[in-house]
Amino acid sequence: RPNLTKLTDIKEWWQVANGPVEPVIPDSAFAEAAANLLPPEPWSSTTWKEWTEAVKAQTGRKGKDLFMPLRQALTGMEHGPELGVLLPLIGAEKTLKRLKKAA
Repeated sequence: RPNLTKLTDIKEWWQVANGPVEPVIPDSAFAEAAANLLPPEPWSSTTWKEWTEAVKAQTGRKGKDLFMPLRQALTGMEHGPELGVLLPLIGAEKTLKRLKKAA
């Protein structure tokens, strides 16, 4: 399902990528582990998959237990655009800040 159905939807996703986000993550140790595994920039559409594979290997989490806390930490939401596309737009600095704030 597309996240942009009308032009005004852009504002919400622009805010998620660029604005302040209140991260939500119930497990600070998981957020810290994920932050420590962030790959160096430059990031591309493959960064999300590479990063989540590393987080999965380190923490043993998979599926919803892996992806939902990361989504909530990065976007403050449970649903949204494909994070493989969104993560490079958020960038390493903001991603790290959001994960550290959640930790």
